[in-house]
Amino acid sequence: MAPSRRESKSQKKKAKIVQTTMQLLLKKGSSSTTSTTDICTAARLTRPTLYHYFGSKRNLLLAVHMKSLDDVLQPYLKEALSIEDPGQRLEFMIRTFARIVCQHPELRVLIHDSLIIKDKYFREVRGVWKEHYVLLRDTIARLQSAGKVDDWVKPSWAALFVLGMLTWVTYWFDYDQKTYIDDLAEQAVRLVVQGLGIKA
Repeated sequence: MAPSRRESKSQKKKAKIVQTTMQLLLKKGSSSTTSTTDICTAARLTRPTLYHYFGSKRNLLLAVHMKSLDDVLQPYLKEALSIEDPGQRLEFMIRTFARIVCQHPELRVLIHDSLIIKDKYFREVRGVWKEHYVLLRDTIARLQSAGKVDDWVKPSWAALFVLGMLTWVTYWFDYDQKTYIDDLAEQAVRLVVQGLGIKA
C-alpha cells in the first residue's frame, strides 16, 4: 500500500532533518559537541517538533547512522560478500572502501561515534561495522590458509591496521579535490597487497 500524502510529507521532513543533522555533525566535529539547540537552529524547527519526529536526540543520531549504513556500507558489504575469491574480494574491499571514505566526509564523525557511544541503541550500528571488520579479517585468513599470506601475519591485527589506515583518510583528504580518488584507491590496494606479502 502506498503511503498517504501525510505520511509521505512526514517522511520527507524526517529525511531533511537527518540530512541537516549529518551536515551539522561534520561541521561541529562530533555528536557530543552538537546540541539539540544546534540541530533545531540548523533544521529551522522547534524542539517539540524535533521530539515529535524522533523522540530524542539519541534517536535522531541513530537515524543518521542507520541512513549512512543503509546507503553506503550495506550495499558495499553485500557486493563484497558475493565475491568468492579471497584475493579479488580483498582488492575490491580496499579499493571500494577507500573510494567511500573519499566521497563521504561524514564518516569521520560517524565512525568515531560508533566507537564511543556504548548504549544499547547503537548496538545494531556497531554490529554492522563489526561485520565489515570480520569480513576483512576472514578474507585475509583465507588467503593465509591458501599459503598466499605469510604465517607471521595475524589476520585480526592486519584487518585493524588496514581499517585504521583507510578511515584515517577522512582526516587528511581534501574533499574539494576529488580528481585523484581512483589513484588513491589503487595506491591503497598496492600498499595492502604488498604489505601483506600476498603471493600470486
